[in-house]
Formats: sequence, structure tokens, C-alpha cells
Amino acid sequence: MSMRSEVLRKVMHIASSLLLLIPLTPLYRDLFSKEQPSLDPTLLTYSILLFIFSLINSIQIRLPNIEDIVVSISREHRERFLEYINEKFSNSPLSEFVKGIERIINRFESQLMIFIDTIKRDYEKRYGYVSITFALLSVFLSYVLWWGYNQTGVYIGILALAIVDGLTSLVSVVDRKSRRIFKHTLLAYVVASSVFSLLIYSITLKPLLSIVVSIATVVIEMLSPEDNLTLPLLSTSLFCILNNYL
Repeated sequence: MSMRSEVLRKVMHIASSLLLLIPLTPLYRDLFSKEQPSLDPTLLTYSILLFIFSLINSIQIRLPNIEDIVVSISREHRERFLEYINEKFSNSPLSEFVKGIERIINRFESQLMIFIDTIKRDYEKRYGYVSITFALLSVFLSYVLWWGYNQTGVYIGILALAIVDGLTSLVSVVDRKSRRIFKHTLLAYVVASSVFSLLIYSITLKPLLSIVVSIATVVIEMLSPEDNLTLPLLSTSLFCILNNYL
């Protein structure tokens, strides 16, 4: 994967991870609780997202070229519609208008397929977007297990997914010449740990807790075979346990 593709992918990863914070906010929870007081809106949201992306992932595993199939079917139906318009309204303004729309859609489809192919990793081309499914599963478990005990910890887990995973990859992409330790460079680990530590401190005002949790989270990122699965849950668990002692 090229440097541009990796940067783009990680920027999208950071943005989408931060979006997972929205269902935790009081505004979101209060808004939906008024409609259905008996339901937990955050749990419902994470459950629906997890189901949807698990379903998409299962389809991708069975049909690895699903994007190409969808585009092919879409183009085939548009071509039939265009032939019908040309037959019924040849050389009319409507026919020219439909042709113009078709050219716009074709260009958009081509650019979209190039974009998807650019940001896709090799294993995602074979097994689908498992990283998204794993991230949602980890956030879901963090919420179920720890929200009632320490709400801040769940926020920390999602921030770990966004900041530690995102920064280690971005810095490693820029710092290509340095030797890698497992997955990333030493500079990447230092930057991610420092930023995450400052972020935790700004939330908790506990310097020792911030340093320990940030270093441990970077170690998890370093050693984990799938950080999207491990970072939110383990970071949340670690924070909630150590919060009473540090």
C-alpha cells in the first residue's frame, strides 16, 4: 500500500473511530431515551452497527468481489434503461439529459472503485472488512462490561482505537527509514504514547494513571495480531481496574 493510501486509510480510521463516541454522549442518550425509556440507546446503536457490519462481512467472505458484482449489475440495468429512452425519445432533450446523467454516474463509479481499491488491504480483499467488525465487537463488549462501573473507561477505549492505532500507523508511514519494532517504529510508539497520555491526563488529572495506561496501550498495539479487536476492550479494562489504585 502506498504512502498516500495508508495516510488516507488511517485518517478515515481515526474519523470513524471518533464517531463511535457519539452514542455515549448524554445528548444522544437523552434524545433517544425520551422516545423509548426502557431501551438503552447506546447498546441498541452498537448492537445494530455490529449486526450490519457482521452481515456485510459475511457477504464479503462468500462473495469477495461483491463491489464489482454490484457495479456490473447497476451498469447493466442503466444501459437497458438508456436503450429504452433512446428508442422512445431518440434525439430528444430527455435522451441527452439521461446520457449526461449516465456519464456522471459512470465517472463516479470508476472513481469510487479506484478509491476502494486504494484503501483496501490485501487481507480485506480476501476476507472483507473484518477490522471494522472487530472494532465494533470490542467497543460493544467494553460498553456491556464496563459502562455501569466506569463510564470514562469506555471513552478511553474508543480514544485508544482512534489515537494510538491511528498515530502509530501515520508516524510509521512518515518515518519509513527507521527500523520497525514489530509493526511500527520507535518514534511512532513514543508519539502515540505521549499524545494518548496527555489526552488521558486532560480527562482524569491523574498523571501516573495516564502514563501507565498509555504505555500499556501502546504495548497492546505493538503485540496485538488485530489491534482493532484488542485496543478498545483491553484499554478500557486496564483503565477501569487501575483507576482505583493510581
